[in-house]
Amino acid sequence: MHGVKYVNEDGTPYVKKEIDKKKIMTIAGIILAVIFLVLIIVNLVTTNKKKKACNQIEETVIEAAYKYAKDKSVLPKVGGQKVEISSSDLIKEDYLKESDLTYEENDGSATVTITKYKEDYIKSVEIKDCGYCSNNDKKWSGETDKYDKDKNVVDVITTYNYYDRSTYYTKYTDYIESSEVSTKKSKYGTYLPLDESILPEIPSTGVIVTIEQQTKTYYSYRDKRWRYYQNQCNYSAFSSEQPSGYANKDTRTQQYADWSKWSINYPDEKDYRSIERTTGYRWYYKEGGKKIYYNSGEYTPEQPSEKHTEKEKKTVTMYRYRDKVWRWYNDCKRNYTGLTSKQTERYPYRDDETLTYTNWTSWKDESNVTSENSYYREERTDIHSRYRIKYDIYSLIKLDEALPEKEFEEKMGKSLEEIAEDPTIALEIIYKFKYKK
Repeated sequence: MHGVKYVNEDGTPYVKKEIDKKKIMTIAGIILAVIFLVLIIVNLVTTNKKKKACNQIEETVIEAAYKYAKDKSVLPKVGGQKVEISSSDLIKEDYLKESDLTYEENDGSATVTITKYKEDYIKSVEIKDCGYCSNNDKKWSGETDKYDKDKNVVDVITTYNYYDRSTYYTKYTDYIESSEVSTKKSKYGTYLPLDESILPEIPSTGVIVTIEQQTKTYYSYRDKRWRYYQNQCNYSAFSSEQPSGYANKDTRTQQYADWSKWSINYPDEKDYRSIERTTGYRWYYKEGGKKIYYNSGEYTPEQPSEKHTEKEKKTVTMYRYRDKVWRWYNDCKRNYTGLTSKQTERYPYRDDETLTYTNWTSWKDESNVTSENSYYREERTDIHSRYRIKYDIYSLIKLDEALPEKEFEEKMGKSLEEIAEDPTIALEIIYKFKYKK
């Protein structure tokens, strides 16, 4: 009825609420955005799943084709040469299953192209009739000089030119000791000198083919020497100071004890003692910004390990010593010889405790140990090395422009393999690449 007013249950006047259209549109927009985002995510997940499955198919076919080519010895030998292998051959020879080329009930086929590229191979696969995983109908990119190893569909375009090549050898270096030779194998397959400046020089236009290493065994020896004596008398052990029960020092037996270890403690001075001094350091290396000291900060004169490369500026003086020692006797003296390697009839007894060694001789390429001297002569060996360089000198480039394989072979009058094996020719191989988008 006109004029009738509505009230709420509690008696308050009823007020009709207006619909907030702006709020409704905002909510609807959010819902649509969420739906759109979900669709994008689902699409991405689905696409990535498909791509992963297709990549697996491509990699399986490529792996089978490469194994087939190796087993059949049909891998190309010269840069730029190609071999094509069909999936039908791989299936026929049991290198591949039909199911390996099936995606979503689409049974596809493939052709793998293997191209020799420098010291490696580029493997490319084109797949057709395999639904989403087919790539044979995709467009090729333009040519580029850059090789993208992550691409599975690659066309390698190769052209050839050549130089006249002359090969030369340098003179051999002198032999050097093994300590002067690197322990890491070089790219030439040999172990080069640590100081490579000793290698022979080649002309500025020369191109190194290889650095040859020739080895030979060298020998060095030292002799044992003792003091021999005539009569058997009771002698003490070696001692710097007079031992109890012995009255006389035999000065002919004088020798030196070993050097003591370096210490910051100054040794007692003795008339038979020689003392040396040097500078000691605390060595450390850094780990996570923290100094890690050798042996809890012990001072040493020289670097104690390859790891401890740093040393503090603060230093200490360190000392070491060695003592003269003699053998002692009472009334009976032995009448010693000087130090010698050989026994004589007049001096039949050898005092083994007087053993000393001569210095090692310089290295020689022949042994000096015989059955007659082996009881007193010690020998060491070392593998010495010497080097020469094999290098090429090239002419100017021969052709005005590089040619494809067939045209190049016609121009040269022989196959690419024959050209590559010709020692008087150096091939220049120019690679360009195209990729399926």
